[in-house]
Amino acid sequence: MAIDVQAVRRQTRGVQNVTHLNNAGSSLVSRPVAETVMGHLRREEDIGGYEAAEEAADRLDNVYSSVARLIGAQPNEIALAESGSRAWGAAVYSFPFGAGTRVLIGRTEYSGNVVALRQLARRHDLEIVVLRDDPYGQVDVGHLQRELERGNVAMVALTHVPMANGLVNPAADVGRVCRAAGVMFVLDACQSVGQMPVDVESLGCDVLAGTGRKFLRGPRGTAFLYVRASVLEQLEPVMLDGHSAVPSGANGFEIRGDARRFESWETGVAGRLGLGRAVDYALSLGLDAVQERVAWLADLLRNALSAVPAVTVHDGGLTRCGIVTFSVRGSDAGTVRAKLAHHRINVSVAPLPLDEVISVPAGNPDAAVMVVRASVHYYNTEAEIQRLVRLLG
Repeated sequence: MAIDVQAVRRQTRGVQNVTHLNNAGSSLVSRPVAETVMGHLRREEDIGGYEAAEEAADRLDNVYSSVARLIGAQPNEIALAESGSRAWGAAVYSFPFGAGTRVLIGRTEYSGNVVALRQLARRHDLEIVVLRDDPYGQVDVGHLQRELERGNVAMVALTHVPMANGLVNPAADVGRVCRAAGVMFVLDACQSVGQMPVDVESLGCDVLAGTGRKFLRGPRGTAFLYVRASVLEQLEPVMLDGHSAVPSGANGFEIRGDARRFESWETGVAGRLGLGRAVDYALSLGLDAVQERVAWLADLLRNALSAVPAVTVHDGGLTRCGIVTFSVRGSDAGTVRAKLAHHRINVSVAPLPLDEVISVPAGNPDAAVMVVRASVHYYNTEAEIQRLVRLLG
């Protein structure tokens, strides 16, 4: 079923103000999402925070079911968090790493994840191995297979859609070889959830982190974590409270048996309800239809940019998505972004991946080449894309 673009634009107030091509950063929320968040805040204003949460308890519980349905999981395998990085870290920091074991990552792994893994490597004497890219710029599954065969691998961590490249990594192939090797597979799906179908069984991941603010069009400060039920007991959270565990015996405690062991008691209920509404909105449109339109708009943008002599498009991969990265000869990325912002067109800038992301010197401003990142969503139009290209021509 095709998306009724004019209908979704009528439910998106922001399109009246800006041409928003920064959906990989934070999408424009829909009116139903905004009303859900503000409606709960008004209840907190009227009757009190705890009382409003109690009143919304069933709706809040339904958020777990909605997220589970979105990614093909079970509600007990879902935890909610305030950011994708916190969700990802809650699981990864809980893993029982053995000293001297190896962690395999992709060359386009999210920089925040790399920092976290460096800290864990320092704590646990880990070796971090950066997998090579294949000729298309995506993670080389053959190299992964050979590294797994070498043994002593504790975890494979992969970013599904890199932040500065339009490709989609072959996560299902990675999941297949990790499962065959019996190695934990952690997938950062923050840039893929909401712009394409994501199914944890097909992907074969043990852990998946997603965020609300990007292609799901949810509020900022919302995210979720999936942990496969069969690996849950391997991961003891690094911090517990009265929500994630209860006292047991004289000096003991008992950790929750579901993924909510990674949550804490205090949270922003309004945002979580907004996340649930955003997930339901995406499901109502159909993720296949979303992916079809997003991919079509992105290809339209890539082709139009490629026809501009001063522009170079940097996207790779066999499968591409809604993220389009490019540079303009004679102008740095920040200048291009500022020029477009002057015309009320929102884009962002992002670093191109280096040959070895793990060897980037800390604090070195010359360590990465910045490019412009335009990321489309289903509510964008051909006219908006044409306007961007005309300003660069």
